[in-house]
Amino acid sequence: MKYNFDETGDHRQDGSIRWEQPEGRDDIIGMGTADMDFTCAPCIRKVLQPICEENTYNYRFKPESYFQSVIRWFRENYQLDVKKDWMSNVPGTIGAVRLVMEKFSEKGDYVLMHTPYFTPLRSAIEASGRKFLGNAMKLQEGRYEIDFDDFEKKIKEYKPSIFLLVNPQNPTGRVFTREELEKMVDICAAYQVKIISDEVHFLITYEDYKHIPILAVSERAREIAVQVFSFSKGFNIMSLPHGIVFIANEKMQKEWMEYLIPYSFAYASNSYAIAAVTAVAGGEADEWLEQVTAYLTANRDYFIEEVKRRKLPIIPLKPEASFLFWIDCRESGIDPEKIDEVFMEQAGIQLNNGLEHGEEGRGFVRMNFAVTRATLDAALDRIEKIFL
Repeated sequence: MKYNFDETGDHRQDGSIRWEQPEGRDDIIGMGTADMDFTCAPCIRKVLQPICEENTYNYRFKPESYFQSVIRWFRENYQLDVKKDWMSNVPGTIGAVRLVMEKFSEKGDYVLMHTPYFTPLRSAIEASGRKFLGNAMKLQEGRYEIDFDDFEKKIKEYKPSIFLLVNPQNPTGRVFTREELEKMVDICAAYQVKIISDEVHFLITYEDYKHIPILAVSERAREIAVQVFSFSKGFNIMSLPHGIVFIANEKMQKEWMEYLIPYSFAYASNSYAIAAVTAVAGGEADEWLEQVTAYLTANRDYFIEEVKRRKLPIIPLKPEASFLFWIDCRESGIDPEKIDEVFMEQAGIQLNNGLEHGEEGRGFVRMNFAVTRATLDAALDRIEKIFL
């Protein structure tokens, strides 16, 4: 490989949230928060350095090159013909989802989500005065499937104004097929339910699991859906928050842009984020993305095989996207209420208790594998000791 993902700095010393050490400890392996340990693509440093040297951070419009880079990315990778006037920005995808939700629903409305869910999104629903409504996915032969009967039943009974789709799904790692997406769109359209699609993990997918943006599904989808995403997860630029919102429906887009006026997002942009996104969306980091995906694929497969070889009483489900394992620990004998504490205290590994993702996460943990192979080996050795 051109890029060496086996080398990384000491993230215990750089302010990393994932690698933060609890008081009295300095040996914890951080495998919770969803970012990567790897050095970014060289083009990011290249485009950020001139901004730093200029040392001027005034209000700036986004350059035309920014829009054309994002348009290029979706045209070449997803055959989606994005229009410039579809695009707007919010500093962060969670904030973008919340603002879109607040614009296109009312307090007290239900918002439907698949479960297990990504916790901050449920928090955004409830903090905005909306009501969370869960559609539990079914775990079948190591893969989560949508319960479409329950999906439509919930819509009929509770009449949610929004379906908040997360694709690729977090925490399960599912990449929804075109058939699944079309069915969700058709049901929502039939009951006048708008869709917000959070696609923040769209850049890293494995094997033949190809991400399909919601606005690429159909004309019907473009009438009712809002696409929210970021380039930050795939290119490891999470500390340069930059959410992008696509709305194709002309009436919805006009209402949305009017809603955004008081927030001043049109010109109060982060110069570093704009430069980084322009570079990566313009294709300057394509080789880096290809190689980091290959490294993550190898990490994923290695961990699964090592768990089997060591006969550990846990089952990591094979993610189709992202760099997060959803691990079934229901046969491990560990109390589901304390499973994260056991991993922390007995193995020195910080990860996420599945219960943080709803009752459907009982007995599961979410674990980040975007680490060096040496870190992954150390984690395996520590996990094995729990069960000796």
